[in-house]
Amino acid sequence: MVSSQEDRATARGKGTASVVPGQYWDLIERDHPPVKRRTTHAKVRTGCTTCKSRRVKCDEKKPSCSRCERSGYLCAGYGDPNTRRGKPCAHTSEVSKRPMAFAGLQPKFLQPRTTDAVQKFPIDMLIPPSLTPGFLEDQDAPFFETFRFQIMVDMSTWCGADYWKSILREVMADECVRYAALALAAMMLAVERSSDLTGLLPASIMQCREGQAALRYYMKAISLCREQLRSGITKETIRTNLTATFFFAMMEMLQGNICTVDQIMINGTLLIRDALKAKPPNGRPGLVWDQELSVMKGGFDKLTIMWGLSPFFHGQKEIYTIISPTGEDTPVPDKDASILSIRVHWTQFQNDVGLFIMSVRCGKVVAPEYMESVILRKSRYLALLRRWMSLLDILIEREKNNSAFYPLGIMKATAITNTIFLSCFLDRSDVSYDLHLQSFLEVIHICQKFVPEKPPVHLRFTLDIDIFPVVSFTVTKCRDHKTRQLALKIFREMTHRQVFWNNQGMLKSLQALVDLENKGRDKKGFIPPSSRYFFVSSDWDFEKRQMMATFVAVTSIPTESGDFPTIRVPISF
Repeated sequence: MVSSQEDRATARGKGTASVVPGQYWDLIERDHPPVKRRTTHAKVRTGCTTCKSRRVKCDEKKPSCSRCERSGYLCAGYGDPNTRRGKPCAHTSEVSKRPMAFAGLQPKFLQPRTTDAVQKFPIDMLIPPSLTPGFLEDQDAPFFETFRFQIMVDMSTWCGADYWKSILREVMADECVRYAALALAAMMLAVERSSDLTGLLPASIMQCREGQAALRYYMKAISLCREQLRSGITKETIRTNLTATFFFAMMEMLQGNICTVDQIMINGTLLIRDALKAKPPNGRPGLVWDQELSVMKGGFDKLTIMWGLSPFFHGQKEIYTIISPTGEDTPVPDKDASILSIRVHWTQFQNDVGLFIMSVRCGKVVAPEYMESVILRKSRYLALLRRWMSLLDILIEREKNNSAFYPLGIMKATAITNTIFLSCFLDRSDVSYDLHLQSFLEVIHICQKFVPEKPPVHLRFTLDIDIFPVVSFTVTKCRDHKTRQLALKIFREMTHRQVFWNNQGMLKSLQALVDLENKGRDKKGFIPPSSRYFFVSSDWDFEKRQMMATFVAVTSIPTESGDFPTIRVPISF
């Protein structure tokens, strides 16, 4: 089944045929969907007043019940147990007439757990605390709270608060997105429970109660996505499916299903492509790509491109043939523009640069007929990067005491690494990177500011598609021993208690690359071109917690079949 899915994903990635609406999620199939059974229990009439009014079961804990505490309600206490239903005693009747009797039924605000993100960012950047929606079932409430107060807080550190505030509204209003978010939160709790008990074994993840709940929500969300797509591509279906796609990919990442993550992201990219090419059916207005959809597409493309530059996601490596660049240079905004507008423009520009990097990465030989075009694009991007860095220097100084300092700092570090790459990628020996030691040190200085001061209590869900590529690039391209060790230290500290298993694999792979190149380091500390390598790919066996990292020497000459000689290093994580 996996092989057939991979073939279908490869065929789609070529972009030769459009995908029929309703088939985007056919890649994700489960042989035996779980049967949802309603939990039954005997009716108890001795619960607290609040639970009675909400028509939910009370655990009768005193002085206040756990149900009210978990759901965010103030427990109103218990009435006379001898009172018969429908005939309250005189004492209870008198109390119920008092205005204060209704105070117990008023919700109290839930406070998010204290995390490094909450301390680093002002509360107005985070999700405003409120009650769990009343339309959620009781069994859904803990997962909704985990999504809102743990996953959302972590994601806000890198995705942008405005985007995720809109996603929370989607969770509240859209049933498909809601089930996808609940699935992700339930899987997060399952991974946290399994890691504490068994060291994060895949079988234990799905066997626990949270893992089973995650699978039920997941199946429901996929079913709703398919129903929406069968009715055609609209703004609502694009918004819903892109959001759900992100949550689906994260959920599969938690389980170590790297091939399925590839398929899901290709599905999302194809959906965007078909939406852009959609023609108005039956004379009705076509799909209008407003700012909201454009921002969502930019964020999704950003994630896809960053994963495409990673050695883990094989299916994303040729995704740049499907994602279309903007076609024109994204203008550099004025320093008086809003931070949100600046971030949107930066994402568009960064996506274009990322697509270009994907086309020439890992020592790909540029054909002579394309060399002039490549050099022109390189020069154009370098000129724009110089303008961006001048703008970022002004904004970072202005916002150094505000929440915008974090995204602006990461933008600056990314701009520096992009500049280094564009200046050196045509050098087949990789030696030209040695001339940029001061730039690498500046990147390290920026990233050190974002290392958490205290280790997190819970597993973290920060993902950090901004920081990790920057640090990884520094490790792979900077051959100065001390700087490399600093970069590895930052990566190690930032991945501590991270929920994603591939972070551990990446850390050990980077260390393996450093060890491999150190074997050729001479007495003066110089690593000759013959001892320098690209980290090109990896094969995972999550069940056994093992991977095989593949490295290619930068000076390698392809064989007659076009393949490069490789060095494979086994890694356990």
